[in-house]
Amino acid sequence: MKIQLPETYIHTLESLKQKIQHARMKAVLTANVQLLATYWEIGNTISQQEQNQGWGSKVVEQLARDLSIAFPDFKGLSPRNLRYMRNFAIAWPELSVFSDQATAGDMNSILQQAAAKLPWFHICTLLDKVKNQSERNFYAEKAVENGWSRNILVHQIESGLFNRQGKVQNNFANTLPAIQSELASELFKDPYKFDFFNLANEAKERDLENALVDHIMKFMLEMGKGFSFVGKQTLINAGEKDYYIDLLLYHLKLPCYVAIELKIGEFKPEYAGKMNFYLSTLDNNYKTSGDTPSIGLILCKNKDRVTVEYALKDVNKPMGVAEYQLTHLIPKNLQGQLPSIEDLEKELKKEVTYAKSNQKKREQLGTLLSKLSPQVFRKEKSMPVIKELWDEVSYKLKPALEKAFKPEQRLFEYLGIIRSIDNKNAESILASQSLKLHTKEIGLHVKMDTFKSAGSKAFSISKVLRIKLQESSYTLSHNSTSWLTKRYHETFTEEEIKVISGRLSNLALAEINRKLKQIVG
Repeated sequence: MKIQLPETYIHTLESLKQKIQHARMKAVLTANVQLLATYWEIGNTISQQEQNQGWGSKVVEQLARDLSIAFPDFKGLSPRNLRYMRNFAIAWPELSVFSDQATAGDMNSILQQAAAKLPWFHICTLLDKVKNQSERNFYAEKAVENGWSRNILVHQIESGLFNRQGKVQNNFANTLPAIQSELASELFKDPYKFDFFNLANEAKERDLENALVDHIMKFMLEMGKGFSFVGKQTLINAGEKDYYIDLLLYHLKLPCYVAIELKIGEFKPEYAGKMNFYLSTLDNNYKTSGDTPSIGLILCKNKDRVTVEYALKDVNKPMGVAEYQLTHLIPKNLQGQLPSIEDLEKELKKEVTYAKSNQKKREQLGTLLSKLSPQVFRKEKSMPVIKELWDEVSYKLKPALEKAFKPEQRLFEYLGIIRSIDNKNAESILASQSLKLHTKEIGLHVKMDTFKSAGSKAFSISKVLRIKLQESSYTLSHNSTSWLTKRYHETFTEEEIKVISGRLSNLALAEINRKLKQIVG
């Protein structure tokens, strides 16, 4: 039954909706936002008094004392913090005062500001370390977007992210749709800072690749939000020959594969042609219907901008070229404090003396070790031993399985080899660094999803290799059948890897044939 509404109903409804919206916006104001609002009001008041009444530092110190006496439970009323509040209000004048008279629109506008979402000590860090306001806003937005801790924020400021983000030379505008081109251009940097490790001058590209993987968390932090690690030396097939991509990532927002090639020297034009070939192979054999075109990133020790520009000019696949830096430059404040030649000579003499002493001790140690039984050197279960075995599985066994199952990949929509720890996905465990000594099992889960031949029922195949960790040995098994038992000091031989991957592939083929016979009848 339709109700006859009073004439005042619509006006009353709109009024109540505004009140509820206002109340909800006030509820959004967390304790941190309320604190920032109070700090902004205090800082803005001090700033106005300095401008209009000539307040100096002594007056601010007296204000800090009087406020602390009036509110003994209110922390953060020191003279130093009051100055931060003043600078906070000056830096972000658009943060209007929170009050009962503020409208829902006012509060919504305030809450959209990145600075209003940061902890106070993040604000202080920005005020201390960044002098340009647009640069401050950049770091504030990135800190909110990526959930940076204060230490990570400091690292990103000191690494000069503001001047590197979105600076990579690329051909995205000519090879990608406009929206994706803008996003991709913003995501990549130049140069990349890999200053969390050092490499010798004679280092090779594989050394750089291994160093990046060994420091995977810091590497992914430098790459930025949205990138996920797929693998290193990832096998791609093109015709009769196998090729390997140095590092393969996937970006969740684009979404697409990102192939990275590492070059230890200067950029050469032929690198672009090779990357173009890799991207074509990725798009043909790996990209799904939900993925956008794969992107390539060539990382070189140095590059000539004109050479890069011409090298990318007629390439039809999206790629960028950036430099990387391995070590920090010497800070200006330390340049005049380096040791003199005399100091270095003294230290060198000490080192020579220590070296001679150490050499004698090592000779004695060698003599003693030669008298010990080989049994002494057998490894027992420990964290270094588990990690060493994990590397063995990741860098030897996993690629062998990928190669063994490659012929069957064309029959299925998806082939994946997932690493596991105690029957759980290994990536989250490794990311949280929660691999423990009491780990009982590591493994590889081979999964082929959705058989796609026309006229047949879709099905999936799943095979699991388990490596059970005992006190002094490990056993590789499938289901309840043990295939191989080895002591921790014994690594997989090439022949064993071939046998393991071949046996698992044969089991998968047998299951595929069995299921097809059931379908065919």
